[in-house]
Amino acid sequence: MHTTDRIGSKGARTARGRVMAIGASFAIGASVATGAFAQGASEVTVKNATQVQAGPLQQQKVDLGNVKGDGRSKVNATNTTQIQAGALNRQSLTAGNVDGNGRSSVDLRNTTQVQAGALNSQSLAVGNSKGGGRSDVRVEGTTQVQAGALNRQSTDIGNASGNGQSDVRTGRVTQVQAGALNDQGLKIGNADGGQSKVTTGNVTQVQAGALNSQRTELGNASSGGRSNVNVAGVTQVQAGTLNSQRLKIGNASNGGTSNVQAGKITQVQAGALNSQALEIGNAKNGGTSNVQVGGITQVQGGALNDQKIRIGNQ
Repeated sequence: MHTTDRIGSKGARTARGRVMAIGASFAIGASVATGAFAQGASEVTVKNATQVQAGPLQQQKVDLGNVKGDGRSKVNATNTTQIQAGALNRQSLTAGNVDGNGRSSVDLRNTTQVQAGALNSQSLAVGNSKGGGRSDVRVEGTTQVQAGALNRQSTDIGNASGNGQSDVRTGRVTQVQAGALNDQGLKIGNADGGQSKVTTGNVTQVQAGALNSQRTELGNASSGGRSNVNVAGVTQVQAGTLNSQRLKIGNASNGGTSNVQAGKITQVQAGALNSQALEIGNAKNGGTSNVQVGGITQVQGGALNDQKIRIGNQ
């Protein structure tokens, strides 16, 4: 069974609409969409939108304030939650992304994705822009939680490409996984030809289990892009063997410019055969990098582990 609920979505070239949804609940293959297309304009307020599914091979999708073409979208969303129990499930939440010359303004508060089971995936994309568009996003906090093996989490916030512009402010950003063979990916404020400005609270990735990987990329710039990122702190924690942590901050290449201010950066691992890698402020092929970091700590407990730090290399 598949049900679709569309709130304030605009397809006509000159359409305008204003929609308010309070206490909305969606289940069993549910999809929620708000936004603007072509030259349309949409203004939406959503409170307490919840998706819950039990069983395998399910999909949940929420799209808020995304814009294609020259459209305009304004969205306020509070308490958006996706919950799944079972295997081979997918959760997707997008907000304030712009593709074209349009503009999106989004205010998100308390966004949560939770999955229990194996072979599941979670994706969260907020305030990304490309093609000359502009995204203005405020996020109070995002959380992704998974329990089980062979799961994947991805979060993309305020990344810009082409001539796009992203302006994003977030509270805490958190990813948590329990189980083996899991993957966490986090990208914030990276610019590939566009302009990105991001202010965020503490960024945290936590994994318990073996053969897991964590990747965080903050404020990297390339192809003439400009990135300005202010992050309160970055923490990666893993417990188990054969795990890897990768953290890239403020690296610039091919004429890109990166300006990053970060609080304490911490990588922690407990177990054997683990690896940690940290790259900060490296520049090549005409890139310019300016990075300020409050402190750097790498900690490992166990045998046959590896730690690497690269800072300010040309």
